[in-house]
Amino acid sequence: MIRTRQDALMLFAGLDRDGGEAMGVAYLGSDRMLLGLRHVWGHGDSVTVPVARIARDAILMGAATVLIAHNHSDGDLRPSAADMALTRRLAQGLAALDVMLLDHLILGGGSVLSLREMGLV
Repeated sequence: MIRTRQDALMLFAGLDRDGGEAMGVAYLGSDRMLLGLRHVWGHGDSVTVPVARIARDAILMGAATVLIAHNHSDGDLRPSAADMALTRRLAQGLAALDVMLLDHLILGGGSVLSLREMGLV
């Protein structure tokens, strides 16, 4: 069950690694129980997961909420324009399906940044 920031960090701990970007997508039920988890490894300093794939998986798993996280392998946690654009597109796309984007976390250098806490989700 994902209730706290610590729960989320434990779920995505493997993403904060050297050697390129990676993204994790957690699909949660209405009780925030984990229904499924997808990790996608990028090439170099980017990783791409189409919004349609995340939405499709959310529907197939019957998810009520989705939590995403990715790493910045350089340790700079500031969200890029691409990070913010993905967050907006994903939140809007999921909302149209009555699925909530719980948060978008950026991991790097042993730290974490929550886009929800920044007011960007």
